[in-house]
Parts: sequence; C-alpha cells; structure tokens
Amino acid sequence: MAGRSVDAAAPARAVGAPERGRGTATPVAVLGIGAFATGTDLFVVAGVLPGLADDLGLTVGTAGLTGTVSAAAYAVGGPVLGAALGARPRRRVLIGSLASFGACTAIAAAAPTFAVLLVARVLGALAASVHVPVAAAAAVAAVPARSRGRALGVVLGGASAAMVLGAPLGVLLAGLLSWRAAFGLAAVFAAGGVVVLLCGDVGSGRLPPSTLSERLRPVRRPAVVVTLGATVLVMAGSNGVYSYLGVLLDPVAGPAGPGLVMAAFGLGGAAGARWGGILADRLGDRRLVLLAGGALTAAVAALPLVASTGGALLVVVAGWGTAAWAFTAAQQHRVLRLGGDAASVSLALNSAATHVGFAVGALLGGLVVDTAGPGPLALLGVALGSAGLILHRSLDLEVRS
Repeated sequence: MAGRSVDAAAPARAVGAPERGRGTATPVAVLGIGAFATGTDLFVVAGVLPGLADDLGLTVGTAGLTGTVSAAAYAVGGPVLGAALGARPRRRVLIGSLASFGACTAIAAAAPTFAVLLVARVLGALAASVHVPVAAAAAVAAVPARSRGRALGVVLGGASAAMVLGAPLGVLLAGLLSWRAAFGLAAVFAAGGVVVLLCGDVGSGRLPPSTLSERLRPVRRPAVVVTLGATVLVMAGSNGVYSYLGVLLDPVAGPAGPGLVMAAFGLGGAAGARWGGILADRLGDRRLVLLAGGALTAAVAALPLVASTGGALLVVVAGWGTAAWAFTAAQQHRVLRLGGDAASVSLALNSAATHVGFAVGALLGGLVVDTAGPGPLALLGVALGSAGLILHRSLDLEVRS
C-alpha cells in the first residue's frame, strides 16, 4: 500500500519525526485506520457485484470494472501524486487524502449512473493511493530498523481487518438494503478515521520533495523490476478469483455466503499481515515469498474442490487469506531491502504493483465470468500465481549464479 528522495523508511529519524520508543505503538496503530477504510471500499466490491449489476442493468463482468478502474487509478496515482505532493506536511497529507477518499466514496454510494460511479471510484482510489503509502512510510519511520516488518504488518493489518469486519458488514448491509449501503459504510469509516487523525499526534514532519523520475528510480534496478513483476502476477491470480466470490459462491452458499467467506479470508489475512511481517524479519523475505506464494496458489487451486463443503471452504479461504497477506508483507520487506537508499520510494512502487495486479486480475476475471462462467476462475488464479513464483525464483537463481 509515498515515495520521497529522503528515505523516510530508513533507520535515521526524519526531520520533525517523533523519537522512537515505547510510545510509538499507539501512533503506528492509528496509522492503520486509513487502510481499514480504504480496504473496506476495495474488498466489499466482490460481495456486492451481483446486486450492483442487477440494479444498473450490467453484466457481472462489466460491473467488475468498478474494481478494475479503482485499482488501476491507485497504481498510477501513487507515484504521480506522491511526486506532486513532495515537501507537504505529512500530517496534512494523511488527513486530507483520507477526507477526500471518504467524500468520493460517499458520491459513489449515491451515484445515479454507472459512469458517475466509475468516476467516483477513480477519484477515491487516487486519494487512497496517496494516503496508504504515506501511512506505511510514517509507521516504518516511527520504529527501529529491526521492527520495520512489524510496523508494516500493523498498517497492512488495517486492510486485512477491513475484510474481517468492514467488508462482511458491508455485504450484510447490501443484502438488507442495497449495494449503495456498502459504499456508504466505507465513507463512514473514512470519516471516523479523519476524526481520529485530527485528534491524534501522528505523521509529524514533512514529505521530502521528490520528482517523478526520482520516485521511479528503483525500477532501474533489475532486481526491483523482477520483484514488482512477481507482485503483479501473484496478486492478479489472487484477485482474479476474489473479485468474483459473490458470483462463484452464490449458487452454493446462499445470500450470506460471500460475507461469511470474506470474514474467513479477512481473519486469515489479519494473521498473515501480522505474522508475515514478523516472519520476514526472522526468516528472510526470499524464503517467505516462496512459502506464502505457494500456499496462496495451492489454496486457489483447492477452491473448486471445497466450494460446496461449508467448513472446509472456510478453512481453505482462511488459509488463502493468511498466505496472501503474508506474501504482501514479505514483498514489502523485500523491496525495502532491494530499494537501498530509495527504500520508501520502493514501498510506494510495490503498493502500485499490488494494485496493478488487482486491476489485471479483476479485468481478466470479469472476461472469464462473462464468457465461460465462474468455473474456470481457479485455473486463471493458479496460472497467474505460478507465473509470479517462477519469476521470483528466477531472480534467486540469477543472484546465486
């Protein structure tokens, strides 16, 4: 999920940043609130697509563009807007971007047409693309270097918590009221996050100025490019299936099925985000990427086998969520290391790569659903995930040779 020419993620304390110590735990936790709000908006789409499509007279694949365009906007907005906002006070950027996201999400909830909905989703994603990387970099800057993985895990935990609480609650409201209520809920969460940030003492200091070319500097390193490519492919494989859970499970799980499955995914994701950061610190990111990515792909492959089994389905989906978020934490850790003196810039690029994967997965998944139904979605996920792991492994082999 804020690139800058001065590395805010480095061990040295940024100008104006608070001293690290025992008092940093609460500020780091507060920085996860924005990820919770934006995560609710991102992940709730999968559970409301059938209702949204029916209400607006669309195919499910076309309705899935609500996820595709927002993920694509997030990917582009992170580097571009981050460069434009260089040297701004970090606290002001955190609050302003989350407030803008909330306003755009409220507009999406009230959108009279699909076109208005898409525009609101794009603008909201642009705001989120500023907020989340800045929050992640601020969290990393608030802790010692040895705890960077844990700090990233806390911010990522805000997004995974959105799948445990926010997205399932949004799906429930959508079932009781309308898909619009789900987006309205995300807007309420964002408003609450703005209030907490206004009352808290987080994100002191300024964003060091940087140009777009400086923010893209890490892509000159082949190892970073390969790592980002692996992120795109594995996340595309996962999200190509996740985006259409509402369609995939509706015939066998009933109206409450997607929300319950999302909660299981989110519970696993919360564990993966938390322990993924810790394990990346202890085991090394290279090994964890392979383990988590392999487990993710295996879980997606098993999904059709357990889709109608109730308890087994929830276990597999929880494992899928754990692996997906452990993979994300490991890749964040990996680009921090490979980025060198541009580590925080690499964080923003990996966040962008994650959302490129989300966009590609949602787009390809929509094409599969519209042309062949939801059945082949798992094959799509396995193919993309396996390609990402092969790419990751190729980098390891090149380094060892």
